[in-house]
Amino acid sequence: MKPLRWWLPLVLVAAPLRAQTGYPTVRDGFWFGGGLGAGAGSLACGICEGGGGQGIAGYARAGWTLNPRLLVGSELGLWQKNGEAGLRRILALTGGIWWYPRPAGGQFFRAAAGVSQWRSSREQEAVASRAIALMVGVGYEARVGSRLSVVPFLNLLGSANGSMWLEQWDEGSFERRRLPTGAHTLLVQAGVGLTRH
Repeated sequence: MKPLRWWLPLVLVAAPLRAQTGYPTVRDGFWFGGGLGAGAGSLACGICEGGGGQGIAGYARAGWTLNPRLLVGSELGLWQKNGEAGLRRILALTGGIWWYPRPAGGQFFRAAAGVSQWRSSREQEAVASRAIALMVGVGYEARVGSRLSVVPFLNLLGSANGSMWLEQWDEGSFERRRLPTGAHTLLVQAGVGLTRH
């Protein structure tokens, strides 16, 4: 995996936002949000070559507030890279918790579990792998309104070893067969989102 060099702009975004304290911290009831950023994904298996790279990443999430320190929710995350090797994509559906060390503060830590799928397609062929995945992350909610926050974030997702499948098709047929190897994925993503509390 190439070094992550795109995280530096997040520091420039987060620093001035952290200083904003004009709005009270309100966390209750239903919440939802979405975000965009960059990500570095990789696929490790016995027959894989050049399965990773840097691409775009994003998420949509929603959940419920248990108390000012603890939120629960689900998230649909996506990483994608399109290049000479074809279209590579990681799709993850997870559920987990967001924990705030200080109820009145904006910093949070998160942990989640779910399932992720790696898919690499080119012309009339695709390789796919699906497995259980775990995610950890950190972020900061900078209030820009009484119920709206700008959220710089950094997440790490990793999957267990899952079966790999080869899919081939043409105009009149489709074939899917299991490959004699397993694979696991790793994804590091960073960006900025919005959350409505």
